[in-house]
Amino acid sequence: MYQYGAADVRFGQYVSLGGQCPLDLSGSASYAIGFWVRPRVPIYDGKLLASGSAWYLGLHGLRLTFALPGMSRQVSELELRPDVWQYVLINFVSTGASAGNYTVYVDGTVLIQGTQSNLGRSDTPFVLGMSSDAQFFNVAFWSAARSGDQLKPVWDVPQPDPTLVACYSFSDGGSADVSGRNLGNASLMNGAQVVMLAPSLRLVNAAVQPSPRDNLTAVANGGHFSVQAWFNLDASSPYQSDTHALFSCMDSVSNQGFMLGLSWSNNAYDLTIEVRAPSGGGGWGRLSQLPPGGWHHLAATYDGSTLTLYQDGELVMTIPGLAMPTLEKPVWLFGSQFKSDSPGAIAYNFQGHVQAAGLWSRALSASEVQQYMSQDPSDVDGCVAYYAWNGLALGNQVTGNPPLFQNTATPALVATLPSDSTPPPGVASSTQQLKSDPPLPSAQLSFAQPVSFPEQKLVTQDQAKSILASLEPLVATLPESMREQFRSLSRDNLYQGLARVGASGSAPVGAFTGEVQGDQFVFFHHTARGKVEAGRMQLTAAISPCVGWIVTVAATGFSMLLAAFGVGFAGAKLISPITEAVTESTPLLYAVKDVAESATLDADSIIRIIKAFYAAGTLGKIFGAVLTGGWFTVAANCALLMVQVAALWATGGAYVAIVILQLLANFAMFLYAISQRPAGC
Repeated sequence: MYQYGAADVRFGQYVSLGGQCPLDLSGSASYAIGFWVRPRVPIYDGKLLASGSAWYLGLHGLRLTFALPGMSRQVSELELRPDVWQYVLINFVSTGASAGNYTVYVDGTVLIQGTQSNLGRSDTPFVLGMSSDAQFFNVAFWSAARSGDQLKPVWDVPQPDPTLVACYSFSDGGSADVSGRNLGNASLMNGAQVVMLAPSLRLVNAAVQPSPRDNLTAVANGGHFSVQAWFNLDASSPYQSDTHALFSCMDSVSNQGFMLGLSWSNNAYDLTIEVRAPSGGGGWGRLSQLPPGGWHHLAATYDGSTLTLYQDGELVMTIPGLAMPTLEKPVWLFGSQFKSDSPGAIAYNFQGHVQAAGLWSRALSASEVQQYMSQDPSDVDGCVAYYAWNGLALGNQVTGNPPLFQNTATPALVATLPSDSTPPPGVASSTQQLKSDPPLPSAQLSFAQPVSFPEQKLVTQDQAKSILASLEPLVATLPESMREQFRSLSRDNLYQGLARVGASGSAPVGAFTGEVQGDQFVFFHHTARGKVEAGRMQLTAAISPCVGWIVTVAATGFSMLLAAFGVGFAGAKLISPITEAVTESTPLLYAVKDVAESATLDADSIIRIIKAFYAAGTLGKIFGAVLTGGWFTVAANCALLMVQVAALWATGGAYVAIVILQLLANFAMFLYAISQRPAGC
């Protein structure tokens, strides 16, 4: 399963990192400290990391504070985001005895910087917390300043380095120094603890239905299949059925099919199986008595005659002589089961979390069941669906198609003690289990050296300067200390994007293109594996290749906005809803056309396109279609994105600046789409 450890510190609790200070903090030597932090609530004048009383990095509300011995603290202009992992790097460059330059980065963006002399010493061991409420991951100390690519956020344990003097990862549920220097274990004080965090999908009176595009026939065709998933169940509610379906595939006409789940009995869960078939089928159970609140794994395999069940990787039941029915109209669900006599024909009876759910069109061996408890099987022969549900990518990782969320399923994070996290059989500790995908940084990274204007075919240097000049009204809203840095970051991001996209004549990875084929306009999304068809549009008198080009521009602008928020997508999921939105709305068609044909191309063009979709009332539909697969389905995980999109023009200043930096890194893709204008348009 996907999980990783973190130090969990509440107000009044703290973690002492080893028995000595691993760095020279006097100012006479350079050093760097990097760590991931997830603040839960604002803390006024609290400390995140400290050495003694005078050296500390803290919080004033959610704004970072930094102080060195002999200087007054500095406070950042920007706030950290609550309940989100962010990478903090403190970089100190010594300039002589007791003097140096300090910089505090968050996700690669400078928040605090300055110069200080006459610094005092601190030899006290570092402490996490004491007056904060946060979680910490991969706290690393270097005896030299970082530079270049070393400033970038890295989720994994830092690579071996002669200057790496200590690292407290907590990722394996332990508190040891994993740098190889054996500085000494971290001491968890006053109730501080290491917890295991598992990103997952929260299902409470909800369900997940695989996309109809996947056309899943496993289980439904009466042949061989396997299914498995990790689950974490809440205590059963008195207002629900005692049966909690983890996986089901039922026929909507005959009500025949298969259900695997758990049944609440004596304040614990027992395994339950139900098969409805023309030959009779039946129901089976096993006294498991699993208490609520812990992670467990359930798997079933069927070889054509015998159904075999595994709990936490161990064989617990075999049901021989079983004939599975062939289903005419199967309804395939996680977290519920089809019932024609229930409201909406779905019995929402699961209360908990699900992760790493997979479906195969063949029977797995016992060793394979154990193997794929901790390995991604999406490229394994016979795997037809795999949902990790451990990050922003919620779709089937075999096909890329997103599932449909019924009755609102939401991404969530489950915290358990290391002793309560069930490792796969044969794994001595959780260190060998897969960790979650790294959190995406909130802003583009600083560049070690200025990026020069590249050779490319999209814009001249004067046009690039005009694009950057269009940002000046936004720059004016920023704190004065950030303005020059924003200008340089904007220039470097734009130039890097131009070099990546406009350096060759072929379409770059990520681009959308289109061509006329007979009476249709065919869209292509260019990937690392080549171009793939992303959608088709029927050509009529009102829909021409020019409209196809406008749709491409709109889709590119939308994809840039999704990339700015760190949301992954496949091109085929984007073109279809945007084609429908544009061709159904004449005002929207003209609004996008005006932007695409504008003589002034600036960094706000993408936002102007999104505003047009917002005004046309199609924004929610498109987000719903891209992220959940249904034109009118807007799941809860879309809601926050929509609020953020609306905030782009409802608020200003630093928030918009960070998003613009993200857009500028890919703005060249937008210019490329506009440059593909067909003749005569």
